[in-house]
Amino acid sequence: EMTSSLVGSEMCIRDSMKIARVTGTVVSTVKYEKYRGYKLLKVRHLTLEGEMTGEELIALDAADAGIGDIVLVNNDGGAAQMITGDKTLIASVTICGVVDCYTWQGKHVACH
Repeated sequence: EMTSSLVGSEMCIRDSMKIARVTGTVVSTVKYEKYRGYKLLKVRHLTLEGEMTGEELIALDAADAGIGDIVLVNNDGGAAQMITGDKTLIASVTICGVVDCYTWQGKHVACH
């Protein structure tokens, strides 16, 4: 069971959906034209127990997340296209929602 304060699109929830923590920002004065108006954030996947795993990735933020937030990320390149409605947008990792809390193996995990 998982609840979220914001899910950008129901179509975004798929097998490639994972939980991650926002670890930082990416500042880019020159960037792909389609990214204008969206933040680029550094994220690191979490295990369902809440432990960081893997390397940091850069994600297109479609959910107005901030540093320290636990977020839903989609690692399918089509997620950004579905959320923004722009079929030409390219992003391999997209933040689709900010997680308030979730339950894992009967344990309630508070995120905020």
